[in-house]
Amino acid sequence: MDIHRDAVMKALINEQWKRFVTAGEDERQCFLYNLLEHGKHLKEKQLQMLLWEPIIETSDTTLVTTEWAMYELGKDRVRQELLYNEITRICGSNKVTEDMLSQIPYLTAVFHETLRYHNPVAMVPLRYIAINPYGCYMDKKQRENPDQWLPERFLDPKFDPMDLHKTMAFGGGRRVCAGALQASLIACTALGRFVQLKQEEEEDVDTVGLTTLKLRPLHVARKPRKG
Repeated sequence: MDIHRDAVMKALINEQWKRFVTAGEDERQCFLYNLLEHGKHLKEKQLQMLLWEPIIETSDTTLVTTEWAMYELGKDRVRQELLYNEITRICGSNKVTEDMLSQIPYLTAVFHETLRYHNPVAMVPLRYIAINPYGCYMDKKQRENPDQWLPERFLDPKFDPMDLHKTMAFGGGRRVCAGALQASLIACTALGRFVQLKQEEEEDVDTVGLTTLKLRPLHVARKPRKG
């Protein structure tokens, strides 16, 4: 795995470096270019890992969250219909796009409730203290019916609809997740396009590496809605 990963990252770095040579100043404003330009003291292995971590963490956690949200919507016909009706009202027959998300609050509520109920990262990386997100999210003193998946809780007026930090999923402070917006846009857009689900699954969980995955991967069968 390490050999394959290193080969992929080395090829990616070389390919992007060639592009930077002829790219304009605006095209160079990215994480990789800044690492190459200002991190000349970094060893090749360090550079590869600094790039690998955000790639795997943002893609893996986004995928896991989307899968859990699809699972919950597949079980809950009522909330699936609520989401479908809201999307239809805003988008009509058009596909959901990123610029429409601010107009579909129930979709973002589904996203945040999934982050709370199926937190993709079982334990916040250690700093000075260890934080157990699951214990915080399931505290009955802080939330009503915490053991239920209820997207409506994030429609409460006390939450800013566009606030990405309604939960601890993206961390906070100086170490806040740089990919929070990207994760939200990708997951919500994907969910908006896959609200027509039909599946039966057991609620098994397994933790592999960083993220909390389903023990048995989700399998769905889509059926076109009538009318």
